[in-house]
Amino acid sequence: MTSSGVDFSNFKPQGIVYFLLGLIAAFFVGVTLLELRSVLVPFSVALLLSFIFQPIVLYLKARRIPMVIALVVVFVVLAAAATIVGYIVYSSAQSLATAADRYLPRIQTVVADIEALLQSAAAAMGLEEGRLDLSQVIDPSIVPTLLQSGIGEAFTFAGNTFLVLLFMLFILAGSGELVVKVRRAYPESIAARIASVTDNISQQVRQYLVAKTLVSVGTGLLIFLVLWILGVDYAIFWGFLAFILNYIPNIGSFVAVILPFGFALLQFDTLTIPIIAALLMWLIQMVMGNVVDPRLMAFSLNLSPLLVIVSLIFWGWLWGIAGMILAVPLTATIKIFFENIDSLRPIAVLMGSVNGRSDSSKEP
Repeated sequence: MTSSGVDFSNFKPQGIVYFLLGLIAAFFVGVTLLELRSVLVPFSVALLLSFIFQPIVLYLKARRIPMVIALVVVFVVLAAAATIVGYIVYSSAQSLATAADRYLPRIQTVVADIEALLQSAAAAMGLEEGRLDLSQVIDPSIVPTLLQSGIGEAFTFAGNTFLVLLFMLFILAGSGELVVKVRRAYPESIAARIASVTDNISQQVRQYLVAKTLVSVGTGLLIFLVLWILGVDYAIFWGFLAFILNYIPNIGSFVAVILPFGFALLQFDTLTIPIIAALLMWLIQMVMGNVVDPRLMAFSLNLSPLLVIVSLIFWGWLWGIAGMILAVPLTATIKIFFENIDSLRPIAVLMGSVNGRSDSSKEP
């Protein structure tokens, strides 16, 4: 006991050492993720896609089809689909970017209308009269530049398609070999437990990714149809954007609605079509996210809202837009992995929400 009354007899310096070592390790992991983003982003996409397409490869392999042929079939189908969709969306996006200059007069008109509306509101509240110049805050001439840069960054992510497919082929080439290796390396009882855990993880990750992808595809198609019927230009691009942004919870859905709504305001002289489009897109997002998505999931993922926001900030800071798209799928995959490992299950509970069921490992 010291003169200050504090007892240091139970003080263990090892705890501080472990804490500092953990901080150093986290720093080096962050630097590695940041510096290797050009390789790790395609690899992460390939890893997630391999969970989806692994059953196809195993099915073809079970039918005594050579692995090389099975991989070639998957590669050709995916490459053809990616080429067709990429060409259509890229053409629409390029046309939108080049045509952005045509909408500058309309943007200036909308800015002037907003200025007049705010000025009238200020006068109605008895505030001091003065001219409000939004052009000092919002420069309409930068809209085409921002649009082109945003589209360019998005298609830089999509431009790694070949690298993604290449990584995925190598991952799928080892499908089914892990169980054989585990049975050779461990006794039967331990091997059976490891095989059960890995199979459970694969099934749950696959179900989550398939459900999320189906909901995203359905959302994109419905938004495309709504905008196409209403006559909104570049409906294909907005539908594809909704498909991509649907992987970003809450924020992505909002952006997927507000961007085509703002464009419709520039395209049409009246508010009728833009408002109808916004309401229908909002209704699609609500139904797909709150009705269809839960029905496709056989278990409750139950990620904490705070964890979702933190993961969006962290992965977005590391990998940009691609990181924000991958943030929730990666976090969900990590949580599913933790839930199936007894020693890591408490971390999975902390990653979940109090109001939901977090132990999805007990689901079939």
